[in-house]
Amino acid sequence: MTNKKNYAELVTQAEKAVGSVQDPELRRVAFQKVLDDLLGSASQEGEASRHKIEAPAANSSARKTRPRKVTKGGTQTYIDELLSGGFFKKPKTISQLKAELENRGHHIPLTSLSGPLQRMCQHRTLRRHRVKAGGKRETFAYSNW
Repeated sequence: MTNKKNYAELVTQAEKAVGSVQDPELRRVAFQKVLDDLLGSASQEGEASRHKIEAPAANSSARKTRPRKVTKGGTQTYIDELLSGGFFKKPKTISQLKAELENRGHHIPLTSLSGPLQRMCQHRTLRRHRVKAGGKRETFAYSNW
């Protein structure tokens, strides 16, 4: 753990880094991010000095691996985001949903949308209605309850 003198130095460095930012809210957020970064690197340096870290031998068969980034996402999450954003206030067809997801950068096949929509209807998160799509053809529209 770092001592009080080191904290004061890190705070001074963070203040210098955000000194040119005019917006007070942006300055506060930037200061917090910079200080967190400085504190993180300072604690890593402190631990490195306490514990001697040995580099693996050149002929070692150990592989360098990156830590996996845990991301929560997928079709269900994207539809939930649209639901919380009010997209389903008016009835929307599955093709309108696909178009909106594509506008947001999520290119999901139409066939991959029907399963999550069906589950949401079964859990009574969404409601499904029959609507005329053109001529004699009918399709389903999904909306909030």
